[in-house]
Amino acid sequence: MDNSKNSWSVTVDKDLRPAYYDRFRCLAAGCKLSCCIGWGIAFNKKDYLSLKRQTGSPELEKRMDQALRRVRGGKYEGRMYGEFFLPDGVCPLLQEDCLCALQAEKGLEALPQVCRRFPRGESYLISGYLERSLSLACEGVLALLWDLPEGVDFLSDPLPRDAQRRLMVSGETVLCRHFAEMRELCVDFLQDRRLPLPERILMMGMALRELAEGETDVSAWLVRSRALADGMASGGLPEEEPEKLLVMFLSQNIQTLGTICTENPDLRELKAHILANCGISSGSGGHASISLKPYCTAKARFEENFGERAYFFENLMVALLFMLNIPNPVSPEALWKSYVNFCSLYAFYRFMAVMSCREGAGGDREELFRSMVFVGRALLHSGARRTDLRDEFFQNDSATLAHMAVLLSG
Repeated sequence: MDNSKNSWSVTVDKDLRPAYYDRFRCLAAGCKLSCCIGWGIAFNKKDYLSLKRQTGSPELEKRMDQALRRVRGGKYEGRMYGEFFLPDGVCPLLQEDCLCALQAEKGLEALPQVCRRFPRGESYLISGYLERSLSLACEGVLALLWDLPEGVDFLSDPLPRDAQRRLMVSGETVLCRHFAEMRELCVDFLQDRRLPLPERILMMGMALRELAEGETDVSAWLVRSRALADGMASGGLPEEEPEKLLVMFLSQNIQTLGTICTENPDLRELKAHILANCGISSGSGGHASISLKPYCTAKARFEENFGERAYFFENLMVALLFMLNIPNPVSPEALWKSYVNFCSLYAFYRFMAVMSCREGAGGDREELFRSMVFVGRALLHSGARRTDLRDEFFQNDSATLAHMAVLLSG
C-alpha cells in the first residue's frame, strides 16, 4: 500500500496564536497608513445586502450611497459580490479623524467581514489547530513585534464545541502528518540567537533540503535537524566577491520593487523615492548599472539606528512563517518552493528596511514601519505576486540553496 496516498482525519479542538495576538488594538486615529486608503475593499453577497439595508443619519446615508457598489467586471468579478468604491483611493466612509463613519454610528457589527477582521486571520489547518494570525501589513502589528525583545511566544486554548472541526486530509501525506513538528523546528531555527538571522535561515534551508530531495523518514530527519541546530557554527553564507553578491542582491530587489503597483499615494511616493535613490544608471548597450554606495551608506545608517533592535526582524520573520504556513508540506516540491518564497521575502524586507535609512529619509521607526507596511501590502496580500516572484527563481534555475544564500547575504 502506498501510504503517501492515504487519507486521515484531524480533529481541530484548540487554537494556536502568537501571544501578541491577544494584545492587538487598532491604532484608529493614530494610524498613519490606514487600511482604508489605497486598498481595494471587496466583500460577499451577504455583506453587500447587509450594507444595503443600513440606515442612519443623512450624512451616513450619503456616504453609503457614494461608497457601496456591485462588482461588475474587474479583478474581483466572480469572486466578490460588492465593494466600497474608493475615489482617489480613499474609502468615502473614512472620516477626517481617521475613523469609519459606519462603525462610529452603527457599531463594529455593521461592517463587512473584511473590515471587522483585518488584520486578523484564522484558518483550520492540518496542524490540528484553528490558527489565528495578524497581518504584517498593519503598523499596529509591527508595533507589537517592536516591543518583544525576548521573541515571539505562542499560546493555545481549547475551542468551544461549536467551533471545533474535523478535517479530512489526503494526498502526499508523509510530510503533512509532521507539519506541526516541521514548523516548530523552523521557528526554533529562527529564534536561536547564537547566529545572525540570515545564517539561521540558511541552516533552516539546509535541513529542509533533505525533505525536498525525498527524505521520507521524518522522525529521523527531526533528530538530525535538531543536532544540526545544536551544532550551529558561523560561516555558512558566501564571503567571496562581496561586491558581486551585493550587486546580485540589489538587482533582484530593485527588480521586485519596480514591478509593484500600489494605489496608496503615500506608498507610491515611497516606491518612487527608493528607486530614485538606488544609484541606477544606464550603461553601454542599454544595460543598467547599479552603484553600491547608496545602499551601503543606508546600511551603515540602518545598523547605527536599529542595531540594538535586531530582534524585531527576527520577530517579523517568525510571524511571516506562521502567517504563510511555511513550510508547505503538500509535497517535497511545494516544501522547497515555500522556502524559496520565504528567502525572497526576507531579502525584500531586508532591502526595504535598509532603504528606510536612505539619503533624505527619516531613518526612524516611522519610516521603517512605512517600508514594512509597503512590503506587507504588496506581497503578503497578493498570492499571485508572491507566486510570480518565486517562480522566477525556478525558471532561471536560481532556486538552489546557494542562490538563497545570495538573497540572505544582503
